[in-house]
Amino acid sequence: NMARSVSSVVCSSCERGDLSRILGVASAQSLTTSARAGAINRISNRRQTFSIVFSLAAQSGDATLGEPPAQCRPPQTSPKLPPMWTSAPLSPDEDRRLARLAELVVMDTEPEPLFDHLTALAAQICGTPVALLGLLDERRQWFKAAVGFSRSETPRALTFCAYTLLADGLFEVSDTRLDERFAGHPDVLAQPPLRFYAGVPICLDDGSRPGTLCVVDFRPRVLTEGQRDALTRLADAAAEALLMRQRAQASTTDDAFRVLAETVPQGIFRTDAVGRSVYLNPVCQQLYGVSARQATGDGWTSVLAPEDAEAVTAQWRRCIERREPFEMRYRVRQAGGAWRQVWVRARPLLTPQGDLSGYVGIAEDVTDKLSTERELRESKALLDRTNRVAGVGGWSVDLLTREVMWSDQICRIHDLEPGYRPTMEEAVAFFRPEVRHVIEAAVQRGISDGEPWSLELPLVTATGREIWVLAQGQVDWQDGVPVRLVGAFQDVTEHHRAAVELEHSRQRLRALYESTPALMHSVDAAGRVLSVSDRWLEWLGYRREQVVGRMLDDFLTPESSRQVREVYRPAMWRDGHVDDSPLQLICADGRLRDVLVSAVAEFDSGGHPLRALALVDDITEDLKRRAELAHEQRVRRQTERHVQELDQLLRERSEMLDVLAHEVRQPLNNASAALQGAAASLAGRGEREAQERLMRAQSVLGQVLAGVDNTLAAASLLAGVGGLARLDTDIDTLIAVTIADLPRGQRDRVVVHRHTATSMALMDMSLMRLALRNLLSNALKYTPGISPVTLHVMDFDEPAALQFDVADGGPGIPRELLPRLFTRGARGGGHESAHGLGLYIARRVMNLHGGSAELVRTGPLGTVMRLTLPQQ
Repeated sequence: NMARSVSSVVCSSCERGDLSRILGVASAQSLTTSARAGAINRISNRRQTFSIVFSLAAQSGDATLGEPPAQCRPPQTSPKLPPMWTSAPLSPDEDRRLARLAELVVMDTEPEPLFDHLTALAAQICGTPVALLGLLDERRQWFKAAVGFSRSETPRALTFCAYTLLADGLFEVSDTRLDERFAGHPDVLAQPPLRFYAGVPICLDDGSRPGTLCVVDFRPRVLTEGQRDALTRLADAAAEALLMRQRAQASTTDDAFRVLAETVPQGIFRTDAVGRSVYLNPVCQQLYGVSARQATGDGWTSVLAPEDAEAVTAQWRRCIERREPFEMRYRVRQAGGAWRQVWVRARPLLTPQGDLSGYVGIAEDVTDKLSTERELRESKALLDRTNRVAGVGGWSVDLLTREVMWSDQICRIHDLEPGYRPTMEEAVAFFRPEVRHVIEAAVQRGISDGEPWSLELPLVTATGREIWVLAQGQVDWQDGVPVRLVGAFQDVTEHHRAAVELEHSRQRLRALYESTPALMHSVDAAGRVLSVSDRWLEWLGYRREQVVGRMLDDFLTPESSRQVREVYRPAMWRDGHVDDSPLQLICADGRLRDVLVSAVAEFDSGGHPLRALALVDDITEDLKRRAELAHEQRVRRQTERHVQELDQLLRERSEMLDVLAHEVRQPLNNASAALQGAAASLAGRGEREAQERLMRAQSVLGQVLAGVDNTLAAASLLAGVGGLARLDTDIDTLIAVTIADLPRGQRDRVVVHRHTATSMALMDMSLMRLALRNLLSNALKYTPGISPVTLHVMDFDEPAALQFDVADGGPGIPRELLPRLFTRGARGGGHESAHGLGLYIARRVMNLHGGSAELVRTGPLGTVMRLTLPQQ
């Protein structure tokens, strides 16, 4: 849009013709640095609209002139540059012209009265509403002084003054619509149109033309000869003013240079015309590790790294010969011996006649910077590789310009070349139509509520591939206003497919779980039933809808419910599992079932409990069998009260077998024969009471003899005499008889755990009874107090075998006894009354069966001994 100031000038001139008053007001307007900066910022955020060739602002900061009337307001849309408009070509000496302009050091300086007066005088003499004194660099025309508008600069491609630079003198266009070079210019086509232009190049003493002095009007016209001559003289005055300004600055250059050089935190140096050092500031001296005197002339080269010295001096001489800028990075050795990387930039100093007078430059220690840059490059490369491997990319959207930025990885995710810049509409269009509203709603919530989002959405790439992405984002705010969306993209196609497959697997597992023949149920963290197997329902007599969703406690007895709440459930969430927890479940008909419940817990990623899966083992019948066995054991114990003497003999069986076997057996036989003879004699006399007593004594003695004979027979077999009597034997009977052989006070300490339903096994029962009894006796002997001894019974298929594990809670077997544990005479624990034959006999028995007797483990917490009985 045309600047308000120009609109006001044009409208006022149309209505009142009072140009002189308006020009006075306009000339009084001076742009401050902040105003110029504001104009530049506004230009960067808007399209270039039509403007006068001298770049009137898209929006003027002049509020004193008011709004233009409706008939003079420009259209609201921004016209595009017509194809017939062509910028002026560059002048043949453009490089020299730009260099001379740089020497003036005048660009972007504050307004100065002399130049303001010259420009105002040009407008007054020529009778135009606008006059400009502009300087042109490679990209813009900047106005040192202006009358009639508030812009500080305009793009060089849109300025008429570029043609003026090429002219020999005054360049005048009386009617721009009639000149084919300017008829298509947007300001000529605008309302009101720019119709008249006249400009004179500002020529310096060396013939260079840094800029122009021009006047502009909005109606066709022709300058008079007097006006042309005055405008030319004013342009010459402007050139002289620029030279005077430069000379005034030159007188203070050396002092200003030294003050600046002594205060800046960088190394500053100067050389003469042949490249010899004439000045180093303190920072530069410290950087090179030399004093000002040491660095004078070529002294500074003494600290160069030997590998760099030749290249540095050669480049330095080459630049001096060609009068070119010097720029190079090399190494110097400081006083402490440390090598530092320095980056040196120097520019030639030329006299007005173009002769080289020396160089001035900057030396910067870039050692740390290079290290940081290297680490940054490595970090960026690692991040790029990591993002590529992880399939993650970043994106941002400028809410003001709607500009979308994608990282290279996001481009790859979309099957596009790295560096692609989509529009907002293109970026959204990659999402499938049915989910676009989801991402739009998330963005709106982010803008309105500041809520970040993380969405897993389907997307179709540029090549038509259908993928799933995790789109995450949030809103950046400045001064309470949303200005940018930022976020990340990740290709989660495989993860999504795996999640879908996992859900399908869960559904299949649920169906399999519910139809499994095992008794299974699952509960949530609160104990609510999630699912049960069909077998569970059939076993307890419920329907599925009667169970799922209810608390598990509803199906437990009060005591079992208490144990679950106080013991088993806390242990499961703490340890992740519970094993063989005894409970009682209530059937639909009110019957109670004894069960062992083993459960495993499942947790979420944060370690919080989700659910537990339980396997139920019905032990009702097992407990019934155990009760029957206990009854049988009680009956057996009642019978065995009469054989306590035999129990005493059994406890010392090892000594009898090893030392006194023959000495005991023969006297017992003799005593039996004597009792038999005495009984027969008494019978002949009719003394029946005495005979009955002798008969009872003979019976007891017979039992003792039978025990001795059994022991001796076993000893004979262990010695290799005879063979095994392998017969199918009831395992429960073997266990019961073996326990019955134990002392009456020790039998209840034996706890039996059967882990097999096998009832029969092939063995020599008398020998197995002896081996198992020895292990139990040892375990009871070395287990303190009334601590239990556990007997585990298991079987295996490959190879077929029956296994007995005897576990005690004793102090463990001494380390020195382990090498000879199963040898004859080995004994421990201070039981000196024993002969150390128990484990020796157990191993011999198992060897005869083709099995083994072994120590599984021992330690302060107890010992486990194992008997393995092959069944092949």
